[in-house]
Amino acid sequence: MSGSHSLIVAAWLGIFIYGYLNAMLGIVLPNLMEKLKLDKTQAGSFFMAVSIGLIVASVPSGLTMDFLGTKLVVCLGLLLVAIAFWGLGMINSSRLLYALAFVLGLGGAMVVAGENTTMSLVNTSQREVAANLLNLFFGVGAFVAPFIVIPVLKRYGFSGVLKASGVLAGAVLLLHLGLSFPAIAAQSFPLARAGGLVTEPRLLLLVFLIFMYVGTEFSVWSWTVTLLTTDRGYDQKSASRIISAFALAMIAGRWATQWTLGVFGPERLLLISAAGSVVFLAAMFRARKRVLIVASALAAGWFMAPIFPTALGLAGRYFPSMVGTAISLVTTGGWLGAIVIPPAVGFVADRRGVSRGVLIPVGSAALMMASPILLAATR
Repeated sequence: MSGSHSLIVAAWLGIFIYGYLNAMLGIVLPNLMEKLKLDKTQAGSFFMAVSIGLIVASVPSGLTMDFLGTKLVVCLGLLLVAIAFWGLGMINSSRLLYALAFVLGLGGAMVVAGENTTMSLVNTSQREVAANLLNLFFGVGAFVAPFIVIPVLKRYGFSGVLKASGVLAGAVLLLHLGLSFPAIAAQSFPLARAGGLVTEPRLLLLVFLIFMYVGTEFSVWSWTVTLLTTDRGYDQKSASRIISAFALAMIAGRWATQWTLGVFGPERLLLISAAGSVVFLAAMFRARKRVLIVASALAAGWFMAPIFPTALGLAGRYFPSMVGTAISLVTTGGWLGAIVIPPAVGFVADRRGVSRGVLIPVGSAALMMASPILLAATR
């Protein structure tokens, strides 16, 4: 396998680890709460600490990549993820819980920004397609996590799952350490140029788009099962299978961008994807018959799939001299959306019911349509 192909496979595995990380934490959360005697508020604070780590690391990671290259950021991110996993498997009290959650967020942000920047640099002629193929492995990691975690949990317990996850992240780190990454031509730290970048209209439109997108997607992951179990009468197992259908459709939708991007182009595909997301999220959240809910979940996943990676690909295409910083700024918008929109759903759900609360991600999906329209106008 050539060097560039090995690097692509390594990047796929890095994003796989991040997808696995997100799903695994949800699976083992009840065990974590039981072991450390956490209430729901403390569990929420754990995820908030992860989110803060994601936000804090994103922009410094981008600036570092545009000066020193992507290898340092990716490898440090994987190291932090491995340390956080292992540490979470070792602790017996909540004293270090939030610090380790913050470290996990730091590492996760570095992995996401670093792997996406690496792929953008390796595939300069097909940035959007490369980003979609990379990020479909987030879905693969999330999908296979239960098949990895549940058997290990039964045999080795909660600590065994976390330690095994740390070893898995460490193995992916070792693979990265043995590879050559794209060279960076910067002669000085790009802080001044980054200041000009944040005023670029196209970058701001991408940040807005991904703020809305990630907030919408996280709301789907966070609230669909609750809606189906509390308002539609489904048991947890059936509701979880519907979410799995959504995840599989996202994987397929990202795979299909090898062809759909060629047919529509990135800006038009973003508009079509946003419009389809609005229609089918609304249908999924309103439907009551199982066949309609599943069909809507499949369609919503398919339409939502290209938005995040295509936007990151466009960031690299629009700003080729500062790919790392541009991608990191866009992903920062996403992390901010994740800590704003899902809690807003909860706020409304507490007062008006979950069926009203989930109208918020339908609205945020509708707002996504503004970005590709304005991006096309700036070409």
